[in-house]
Amino acid sequence: MRFFNLGFTLFEMILVLVVAALVAVVAIPNIQPAIASMELQSATRDVASALRHTRGQALSRGRMEEFVLNVNQNFYKVPGRHKPYKLPSMVKLKLFTADFLMSEGQGSILFYPDGSASGGRVTLEGAGKSRLVDVNWLTGAIVIRDEIND
Repeated sequence: MRFFNLGFTLFEMILVLVVAALVAVVAIPNIQPAIASMELQSATRDVASALRHTRGQALSRGRMEEFVLNVNQNFYKVPGRHKPYKLPSMVKLKLFTADFLMSEGQGSILFYPDGSASGGRVTLEGAGKSRLVDVNWLTGAIVIRDEIND
């Protein structure tokens, strides 16, 4: 009667671990930029959505509503919700508005009951890219676009 060893040898296990480590060394640096880019896109969509929500609140409530953005602490606030929404630390923010700067690093974009806004631009930077969220002062429309470097 013959018995076969159905297990793996130590050499085979080490060989599999070495191959897995080599694959990880090659794959991880290629995945990091993709993850960073997805975080930037997600943060941009979140900010645009919050701006649209604020505009919708101004229209439905018939009063001025304020979107607050803190560029130093990487968060924003929307009306009717007390908690601030934190953005990923790798995403850097810039805010350009008419002049509704409340304190150091914190500013706001106002939306009026007729749908118009104080206007402004939120710039999100990360993964070597910049994404812009523009708020039209006349219509209050919110548009996302990539920054084009001339």
